[in-house]
Amino acid sequence: MHFSISGGRAGSDEVVRWHEFVLDAAQVRSARYRLAPEPDGSELPLAQVRLTTRARTWRDLAAALPHLWLVAIGDHLVRIPRPGLEQGRTETWCTIEELRQLCTGRHAAALRRALEDVRIGAGSPRETLLRMAFARAGLPTPQLNVPLIGTDGVSRHEPDFLWPEYRVCVEYEGQGKGKLQGHNDPKQIERDIERARRAAQAGWLEVRLYSKDVGEDCASALRIVREALSARGWRP
Repeated sequence: MHFSISGGRAGSDEVVRWHEFVLDAAQVRSARYRLAPEPDGSELPLAQVRLTTRARTWRDLAAALPHLWLVAIGDHLVRIPRPGLEQGRTETWCTIEELRQLCTGRHAAALRRALEDVRIGAGSPRETLLRMAFARAGLPTPQLNVPLIGTDGVSRHEPDFLWPEYRVCVEYEGQGKGKLQGHNDPKQIERDIERARRAAQAGWLEVRLYSKDVGEDCASALRIVREALSARGWRP
């Protein structure tokens, strides 16, 4: 945890770091939090704290995080919320321009490099990892979480990655992924099977990846996706 107070404070350790930051008012926001109720049911009143904005936090993390994680966090901040799934949120946490304005300071170059790789559409860090791996491997650039359109022109579900030119789509079936919570539930399994059937009926080849496929620099995922694209006419 990083805290900033006037005059700073000695005694930082591996868990708590004290700073004396001079922040622009636009880079600070107020938030309220409530501790869990006591065993006897009593509750403490809401407490108000001042936090750095999400964009400013992304900037500060450049001092500690590698390129991939800066990109993954950037992807999360600019992701468009899914309707009805995120407690009524309809706007992105940040815009690309807001992040660009904070590519300053000692780590400005690292922030600019990360921002060049940030894309709107990735729904999870693993999706960012896969997207970056596809690019490094020279695979064609996929569309991200946009509707699959069949030959009949009808819009269907939104796969994680789509290559419309080759009618190939990829779904990452990751543990804890928002739309896959409870993915071992029989009803969820039925929905997954029906989704794959709809993709096939629409003339698309659906590839399903899971956590093991992203190990060893995504070697398995790259092989599987490369084979699928090649089978549908892609040539390096």
